[in-house]
Amino acid sequence: MSEPIYVPALPARWSALTAYGLLTPDVRTRVAPLWTVPPRVGGERTPGRPPLHPLDPDPAALARHTYEAFGLIARVQRDHPAWVDTCHVEREPGFPGSGAAGPPLRPVTGVERDPRQQVACAEAARSGGTGLGVRLRPTGPPDERSAEALCRLLERIAFARCPVDLLVDLGEVDEEQDAHHTALHTLNLLGPLHPWRTVVLLAGAFPRTHPEAYGAPLAETYRTDRHLPDLLRHAGHGPRPAYGDYGAHDAASADRVSDTGDDPFRGALRYTTALTFLVGEVPAETDHHLTVRALAREIVAAPDFRGAEYSEGDRWLQVCADGTGPPGTGHPDSWILAGHVQHLTHVARELRRHS
Repeated sequence: MSEPIYVPALPARWSALTAYGLLTPDVRTRVAPLWTVPPRVGGERTPGRPPLHPLDPDPAALARHTYEAFGLIARVQRDHPAWVDTCHVEREPGFPGSGAAGPPLRPVTGVERDPRQQVACAEAARSGGTGLGVRLRPTGPPDERSAEALCRLLERIAFARCPVDLLVDLGEVDEEQDAHHTALHTLNLLGPLHPWRTVVLLAGAFPRTHPEAYGAPLAETYRTDRHLPDLLRHAGHGPRPAYGDYGAHDAASADRVSDTGDDPFRGALRYTTALTFLVGEVPAETDHHLTVRALAREIVAAPDFRGAEYSEGDRWLQVCADGTGPPGTGHPDSWILAGHVQHLTHVARELRRHS
C-alpha cells in the first residue's frame, strides 16, 4: 500500500475495530491505525510507565485476551499493514509474545520498554518482514538524553535489519501547551538519527471530561489539534510526517479496560467538525434513548453536519435523529462506533484534500 497520510491510535476493541472495517475503500487505503491492546483487568494504566509487578491474576485469560485482539486486528486489517502496541499486556504472565500477531501487523517498542521486549519485537519484525514501530511519548521538548536513549534502542535492534517507523505520541494537547514547539523540536532532534520508513506525529483528542463551552445538552469544544497537519509540512528532516490522533475518544482510551467503564462521560454522542468537537453527554437514566435522539437531532441540524451519505457514522446519526431505524438507540459502544467512523472519514479526507 502507499504510505499512510493518517495514523489514528485506537484501542483494539469492538467499537474501533468495527469502525475501521466500515470505512469506505478510498479512506481505508490511506489510513494505517496504531492499535493498542487494552488491559484485561484493573484500573487505568499510565502510558510509558510499566507497572512494577504483574497486574493480571489469570495468565490463561490474559493469553486468550491477547490472541483474540491479535485475531480481530488481523481480520479487520486484511492485507493492510498496521502497528500493534502491547504495552499493557507484554509484562504479564501468559503474554504470547510480539511474534504472535504476525504479518502484516508491525510490533511496537519504545525506549522505556524492557530490553528483552525490544529484542523480541525486532526478532518478530525480522521474521515477519513487516518492520516495527518505535513509539515515543515526549512530555516536553526532548534533550540529548532522549537522543542517546533512542540511539541505544536502535543499536539494540539493529541486528534485525528491518524498516523502522518513528511514532511520536504527544498525547492530549490543549491551547495552553506548546505542542507545536515540542513537536518540531522532537522531529528535528530525533528525525535525523535513523532513515525511518515512516514518521508519525500523534496529538489531539476529544476532551476527557464533558466540556463546559457554548451550550447544553450539545456542548462544543475547540479542536486544539487542527493546526498540527500544517506544522508537519515544516519538519526539517527525513520523510514528511504523517498525522495521527485518537479517533473519537480521548488519548487515554486504550489505557482502560473498556470504553464504558466508571467514567460517565463515555456515554456520549460525538461529532467532528472542521474547527470543533460537538459532544452530547447521555446520562445513565431509564429514558436515555430520548436524550440520544434529541442529541442526534441537534447534530444533524448543525450547519457542519455533512449528510447521511458521507459515512456510516453520519448515516447512523441521521437514522437515529429521524427515528427510522431500530426501535432503540443502541448503547455507548454503538455511539462511540458512529463517532469513530465519521471522525476517521472526515480527518482522512481532509488530509488527502490538503496533501
